Order: sequence, then structure tokens, then C-alpha cells
Amino acid sequence: MNQFFRSWLFWLMFIIVSISFTRCANIVPPSGGPRDSLPPVLMQVTPRDSTLHFHSKKVSFIFDEYVELDNVNDKLIVSPTLKRPPIVTAKLHTVTLEIKDTLVPNTTYTFNFADAIRDINERNITQDFQYVVSTGDYLDSLQVSGHLIDAENGKVDSNVAVMLYRDLTDSIVSKEKPVYYAKTKGDGSFRFKNIAPGAYKIFALKEEDRDLQYNQPTEMIAFVEAPVVLTEANLADVNMLLFMETDSTIKAPPEPVDSTDIQQEEEDKKKKKLPKLTIAPSLEGGMQELPAPLKITFALPLRNLDSNRLILAEDSAYHPVTFTSTMDSTKTQLTVGYTWKEGTPYRFIIPKDAPTDTAGQHLARADTINFRTKKVADYAIFAVTELTISDSTRSAINDTAMHYVVQLVQDKTIKYSGTIVNGKWNQRFITPGEYEIRVLLDTNGNGRWDRGRYYSKPKKQPERVIIIEKVNLKAYWTVPKKISI
Repeated sequence: MNQFFRSWLFWLMFIIVSISFTRCANIVPPSGGPRDSLPPVLMQVTPRDSTLHFHSKKVSFIFDEYVELDNVNDKLIVSPTLKRPPIVTAKLHTVTLEIKDTLVPNTTYTFNFADAIRDINERNITQDFQYVVSTGDYLDSLQVSGHLIDAENGKVDSNVAVMLYRDLTDSIVSKEKPVYYAKTKGDGSFRFKNIAPGAYKIFALKEEDRDLQYNQPTEMIAFVEAPVVLTEANLADVNMLLFMETDSTIKAPPEPVDSTDIQQEEEDKKKKKLPKLTIAPSLEGGMQELPAPLKITFALPLRNLDSNRLILAEDSAYHPVTFTSTMDSTKTQLTVGYTWKEGTPYRFIIPKDAPTDTAGQHLARADTINFRTKKVADYAIFAVTELTISDSTRSAINDTAMHYVVQLVQDKTIKYSGTIVNGKWNQRFITPGEYEIRVLLDTNGNGRWDRGRYYSKPKKQPERVIIIEKVNLKAYWTVPKKISI
């Protein structure tokens, strides 16, 4: 009996211990090791890089891991340009380049893949990957580099085509594709390598159709007036200003309409139910800006407005005051001019039949606009206290004839601007917020940015805008700033 009891006790303890170990154990999956952060490494290329007397139609690049292509048709740049683009494919460790065009004798060719090659697992990119060969006895080694900025806003622009032409005629940029071309990087820089000696016209184009030809009014262009001359002893460095030669925001005038069409249009209006004539004031939260006029927009163009019947009343007693009023060219916006008092209530009254739209309609009833003006304490003040121009800037521009215009920009719109006089400029009544400070190099002194000209004579570079910094302007604060260019 004792022996049976000891045997039973042994097995009971064994089961309890087994269950305990099972519950205490944590099952941890094996670690996969550190994340791969290295780009693919080229192990072999056939024919080899920098090959002379190159005549192959196929090039194979073998990497140390599986690779794939990312938008290679757009990213691959071949210089000099080819009429028929190469075909690029990727399989396992290998990228294959098939040349479909005939290469020119005694010429150095660069195949720049940019960041089109990456590994499959972690998408690590092989940056600035390029392959250089020559169909002649030597490799060309000259370079052209520079920076490109948008002249109107001073910002850099990436992925803009920069182009070199051997033909030095002005119209070449609209007739042919370039001999060499590159693309700007994120910082606006560009670089041509392995260029042959000679004189070149240089342009930059920002275009939607990507045909590398300047043939659309909405395309942006940059140019250098004199040809860039490359010899065996120099390295060209150029800065370019990008601009749109024609203002794309200006709409073409409407085509003339036949009188019979106008009569038919009037008859169609009578048959349809016309929208009602309504108004909408330019007020935010019922508040009127102190230095700005009151603007009232009509839903339909007006045929007539009896401005003598409009009433502007001031303060809590609503005393009538004298004001000015003008209609814009579209006959839809009324501008009411008055020197507002701060923190004061106003009432603007439009009688029912004072406005008449082109269909003969009046307002459904008299409209009264009640509002209050802001206080001076609701605004910020920005002051330029000193302007410093570096010696290099003075030598690069005609400083004695230059006007410097400060621009306060918010949401890509110039909210406030003015010319610096004797190194100073002051702006009151600024709506609080964050603004970008820019300085316009105003060559003609008209206070606004002027675009350049390429095809219309005489050629002219655009005026340049320089970004200074950002500033946060708060209500009832005066922010002084020293500006250095």
C-alpha cells in the first residue's frame, strides 16, 4: 500500500511540475536581425564602366541583392540625348539596359539612373547611379553646374529640365531637343558631367508635356544670355532665374457675339427661372478691417446702381456719414471707401430697388449690413530698421539704381509690401499670423515683380525675389527686423 501511495504521489508531483513549467515558459519568435538600411551595391557591369570604343547594344548591371526599378522611364537621363530611349528591365539581381538608337562616333555618353534603382525588400535607393562610356578614344570630362530658383518667389524648384544646345540660335529651344540635359535636385542645384568642349546655349524648362521644347505659354523658362564656352581648362558655374513669360492668370477676351445670339440668350433667360439678386459683404465674423474698404459682392451683374440712395451710418446712434463707392468692371463688386473709426459699430443700408441686375431684378427686400470695425490693438506692426547689402551682392547688381521692396507673404499671397527708403520700412495694421519675409530686387521702381522676356524683344531677365526668413507677428506687438542680403 505504501509503495502504491509513493508511486501515485510521484506521478502527481511530476504532472504538477510539468504544468507549472508550461505556464511559466514564454515562447519568443527568433529575431530577424537588424533592418537592412544599405542600398544595393553594384558587383559587376558588362561592358565595364568608362569603356572606350563602346559599341555594345546591351549592358548588364549585377547587384548584391534583388533589385527593382522605380519610374525609370522618367528618371533615366541619357546625355547626349537619344532619339529612341533605351529599354531598361530588372530581374532578380540584374538590371539590363538595351540601347535602341545608333550612337554617334567619338562621343562620350552618360546614362544617369538618378534614384530609379532600389532593393526589393526595404526599398533602399541607389542614389545618383550612372554609367559612362565613349564611342571614341577618350572620355570627355568637362562639367557645367549651377542653381535654379523661381524668380517670382525666390524658392528652389526640383525636377526642372536644364538643357544644353550646340546650336546657338535663339529659336533652337523651340525646335529641337537638347544635346545634353539634366534635372534639378531638391536644393535647386544641377550638374552636367562628361561634357565635350565647345560653346553651348543653356536653358531650363518646367513643362507638363515633357517634350523638352519651349512651345506652350504656360511653360516656365530660364535662360543665360551669352553662350557658355567650355574649354579643357574651365568649369562653368551658372545661376538661372525661372519665370513664366506670359501671365497664365490673364484670361483671353471673349469672342464677339452676334446680336441674334444675344436676343436668343435673353429669350432663354425669360423661359428659365432666374436666380435671385442677393449680396454678400467681405466681413469675417462681422468685423471690418480698419485700413481696408468694405466690399459687397452682388450675385448677378448689375445694370444700374443708384448710389445716392445707399446709406452708411456710424456709431451706436447710427449717424449718416459721407463715403465713396465704386463698381468693378464686372459690375458685381461694390467698394465702399471710408476712414473707419476703431471698435465702432456701423450700418450699411441698400434700399430694395437701388440695384438693378441685367435681367431687371431688384433685391427681394431692403438689405442692412451691420458690422463693427476692429481695434488698433487687434493688429501687429512690422518694421525694417536696417538694410545691409553685401559687397558681392552690390557687385552682382546695379545697387545704385536698385529699389528694395519688402514683401510679407502668407499662403503664397503677398499680403503687405512696400519699398525700403533709407534702409527703413514700417507697416501697421497687419493681421496677426506667420509670414514669410521676402525682398524684391525692383529694377524699375514700380513696386511689383516684373516677369522676364525671351521671345519678345528686347530679351530681359525677370526681377528676382530673395527669401529672408519667417516671422510670427502677434496682435499689439511691434516686431523690428534688420534685413541682410
